Amino acid sequence: MKKIISTGVLCLLLAGCSMMNRERVPDEVPDWTVAYAMPSFYPVRITKAYGINTQEDWTSILHTHSQFMTTSALKRIKEFLPNYDGYGLPLAFATMGGASQIQPTNHLPDKVVLYWTSLFDAKFYITELNITPKMKALAYKKQSYTRPEDGRRKTCYQTTFDFGFLPNGQVKVWLEGCGKYTYITELSPTSTPETDYNGNSSTAYKHDYEDELNIRAENANATLTPIPWDKVNKVYTSENYIVDQLH
Repeated sequence: MKKIISTGVLCLLLAGCSMMNRERVPDEVPDWTVAYAMPSFYPVRITKAYGINTQEDWTSILHTHSQFMTTSALKRIKEFLPNYDGYGLPLAFATMGGASQIQPTNHLPDKVVLYWTSLFDAKFYITELNITPKMKALAYKKQSYTRPEDGRRKTCYQTTFDFGFLPNGQVKVWLEGCGKYTYITELSPTSTPETDYNGNSSTAYKHDYEDELNIRAENANATLTPIPWDKVNKVYTSENYIVDQLH
């Protein structure tokens, strides 16, 4: 009998430990997502994206956004951000290629990994965002937001990671939600492979996109080189949104 009781207690303890390994996240917290912002004149293509949670031992694959050239078209962006010049980062829901999880969860990953290509010069990058306790605290923080379209006040969370891609391989990151973008950090690439995630070479990308990008710039009377960094580093948002910084 003592052996049976001891085994039962052990099972309960193990079950308890298993439960403790998972974050306690309220059901009302939305599933986390990512969104991609890119300059119209320096668009990018994301070929693989996923989040990793080491404590809970899972990897969540993200849908890759295929309509990046359409999404980043200057004429289209100016419909939502009339002052946009084609060089900066347009932070607006309709101007970013968003990507949801294939198997959604509101438990945040410990890391988000992106494989992407700069179409401007056909270079390949791998970027990794390590999600800190401060970022998780902000994402899980219950907030309220007054919708400008109808004045209704609603509960909200900042659970969208916005990545802003620059033509030199750098990536800026914001947490979005509740009518604001909270700037987190700027990342350097962790790796610069010779091909994209699917094995495509720079020659293939130049063949497919070089002429199209040159025509896009010519139609706007813009030049791509030298890169005007004062313009590229500028961020455009809707007047209803606040740009904040993580402290």
